[in-house]
Amino acid sequence: MRASPHSDSCWAWVDIHDTVSGARARAFINKVVNVSGVNCRILGAKPHSGSILCSRCQRWGHHHQQCRAKSARCSLCGGPHQAANHPKSVATSRVDVRQCVNCTASGRPADRRQHAATDPKCPFWLHRFDRAWLRRQFKARDGTTKPASGK
Repeated sequence: MRASPHSDSCWAWVDIHDTVSGARARAFINKVVNVSGVNCRILGAKPHSGSILCSRCQRWGHHHQQCRAKSARCSLCGGPHQAANHPKSVATSRVDVRQCVNCTASGRPADRRQHAATDPKCPFWLHRFDRAWLRRQFKARDGTTKPASGK
């Protein structure tokens, strides 16, 4: 985008799919690239305020291309199948049963996780633009809550 109609400078935005911490994207800041014979310095911009919901494992914080899950997860029940195959993959009596992958993993009580991972009423969905809140929902490996300051 040109800075103005008669300007000799412009802005270009590049969206880098990265981890929640943004380590890869930060490595590019202040580097210089050559575009059509002109050296251009890469500047940081305010990151997108939302966190990414992985369409493979239904967990927050990464893109499906970086997903390390061994198999896809159903957004409806959390089972090892895609949502499109949900009616064929579960017993007829359980087709309408919902189980949020994120609420289950964060240890919410059973009565508070009976919804799909993509349900707009899910607390994770409601807080999808609050990365600090999302980070605090899962216990670290040592049993403590992850700090909200990890940028």
